[in-house]
Amino acid sequence: MAGNGPPIDETAVGERYAAWFGRGLRGIGMRYVFSRRGLWVINTPFRRILATANIGPQDRVLDLGCGIGNILIALAERIAFTRPPIGVDVSPALIDLGRGEIRKAGLDQKIELRVAPASRLPFADASFDLVLTSHVIKHLDDEALAACFREVARLLGPGGRFLMWEFKKSPLSAPIFISARATGLPPPFRLRSESTLRSALTQAGFQRVHRVSTGFFIVPPVPRLALLATR
Repeated sequence: MAGNGPPIDETAVGERYAAWFGRGLRGIGMRYVFSRRGLWVINTPFRRILATANIGPQDRVLDLGCGIGNILIALAERIAFTRPPIGVDVSPALIDLGRGEIRKAGLDQKIELRVAPASRLPFADASFDLVLTSHVIKHLDDEALAACFREVARLLGPGGRFLMWEFKKSPLSAPIFISARATGLPPPFRLRSESTLRSALTQAGFQRVHRVSTGFFIVPPVPRLALLATR
């Protein structure tokens, strides 16, 4: 995949997110929005999207860029996994916060969180049946995105599924850029088209890629793109 734009430092992105979760009103707001309780705000149709992957108790699940573990908590509350799902994030601070959220939910033994970047995942080949990621790949430059997709393909056995959703590259996505400049909050990000992501997934070794209907998101109310790729 050809380079497009300047490099993005994964670690710096994680540090920026972690800083938002600090003290003060902004930290309180961020911890709520990115908690299990706030899923309906930033991931409004998450249950509909997750349902397309047909996740069952026997699935070995990895959440890539899990933040403070909100999606894994939501899954573990509904599915009695035989093996704890695992979440990874590049930010140690977010992982620590996530472990606290997991304890509050009474799921200490049912979810595991680890520190790791999306482009270098510390797991053996074919370790998982499902990898999911939500609003993460925009923070990967082209080189890191290709490495991430190769890693996900390596971790999935035959028939393994990779479910992702992200802001879509679209004229309607302009509000993201406007709010970004106005608030100064977001770290570097790069939106991509469906064709670009399909090509990257195919190059990484995925056999089939299906578009998933995302439905309406509340915050921000701009288009998302969801794909389910199969090994």
